[in-house]
Amino acid sequence: MRKSIICFGYRNVTLLLFKDESESTARKVQWEKNGELYPLTLPRQRDEHEFSAVVGFNTVNIMPSPSRSLTPSHDELAVGYFMSSYVPASPFYYLPEIYNTTAATAQDAVSSAVLAASFASLSLHVGNGQLMDDARVHYSKALAQTNAALSSSSTAILDSSLISVLTLGLYEAIAFSSHRSPTSWTAHTLGAVQLIRLRGTKHLKTDLGSRLFLQTCNNIRSSCLQRAVPVPDEFLQLYEEAEPFLDPRIPNVRLGPLLDKMISVKVRLWKGVPDERISGVIHETLHLEEETKALQDMLPESWRYQVRPPHMTPRWAYQGHAHQYPDHRMARHWNILRATRLFMNEVVWHLAGFVARSKEQGKPEMSRYFKDLDTRVLQSTAEANRTQIITDILASAPHFLDENGTTFGPAARFLIWPLTIVAERTTAPEPARRYAVWCLYEIARQARIPQALLAAEAVESGSSTDWMHLFQLG
Repeated sequence: MRKSIICFGYRNVTLLLFKDESESTARKVQWEKNGELYPLTLPRQRDEHEFSAVVGFNTVNIMPSPSRSLTPSHDELAVGYFMSSYVPASPFYYLPEIYNTTAATAQDAVSSAVLAASFASLSLHVGNGQLMDDARVHYSKALAQTNAALSSSSTAILDSSLISVLTLGLYEAIAFSSHRSPTSWTAHTLGAVQLIRLRGTKHLKTDLGSRLFLQTCNNIRSSCLQRAVPVPDEFLQLYEEAEPFLDPRIPNVRLGPLLDKMISVKVRLWKGVPDERISGVIHETLHLEEETKALQDMLPESWRYQVRPPHMTPRWAYQGHAHQYPDHRMARHWNILRATRLFMNEVVWHLAGFVARSKEQGKPEMSRYFKDLDTRVLQSTAEANRTQIITDILASAPHFLDENGTTFGPAARFLIWPLTIVAERTTAPEPARRYAVWCLYEIARQARIPQALLAAEAVESGSSTDWMHLFQLG
């Protein structure tokens, strides 16, 4: 280098030292000035998992000191990044407690599943397609090992078998492309439900067993909600048997039965509600809205968020609002409750509008069903609630910036689902919808999460977004 001799075996050092932030800065300044988005210069259409190479990738920052070598292996680098940057904010936060690199064996399904998810997450982070190929190899291996474990009744009920199934689902979420349906993820979820049935209630007596059970329950409920299909009766019976063993102080335990009721409402709406039952559905939904608000009020003090003062709020924050949460998982839980309330208020607003139009048209056969409904009050209340809920969802976005408060980090994937919900709401304020799309583009670019780009493009093109829930669960 000192002799200015180019060695083609090494990267240009200057590329490792500098990163062009001109476009990002320009877009943020434009947003701050008048709320308009700076036109995006999107990259060329890439392969399913390809992303532009990252600069300044430092293995020291993502990998603990290796135990056997001064040079960490690819496996160690991938697992190190996954455990330190991806797992802590996710429902898999228990993995570092149980995963031991030195104790893992080539025949261990959990090890292979973790490696699959690790290589997939690192591939997106550094924009290396070969790493995603490695992830697929580990995934195939984990699938075979998991199937072997499930073929025996004695090993199928082990924690490791359920963990491997859930982690395979996590790989599907990380490697997912909107060009596919979430069929594989759904299959892993349904398989996990069968496992918790086989395991019975004795595994709920351990802390890990309870965590795995609740995680599986959350996955199946989210899948049913997104697809508007009924929660399986077998699952409802299983949950009823397990409920006495669950700690009611855990927010996710309290949330579960509410989601079951919400799914029931959505399924009936999708099938079509007879006119004579609309009033009943409105009252039921209003009750569920109050139930959800009560769950918010019941959250422990340690789960509460703080409203950032103006001097600590990014200038690009929506309407100057920014929340700070104790950790990412708590922010995620708050947004689940908000998305639930948003759904309830949307239902009330639309049904009340239908009733109001029926009354205006003077249909006597319809009026007798709706005597007790004040549609004007119902719609105005639902609209006010909707505006506040959307503002709170968008105010959670700055929380997912990195420790320097400048760039979205890997945990920002938990914003994809709530932001997409806001962006798709035609009844939402237009500035809120545009801001949600802007955030999705920024998350895709800054946090290197291609699914956020796919979400933004799906919203703008009106394409299906039936896969968004995957990023709330992994």
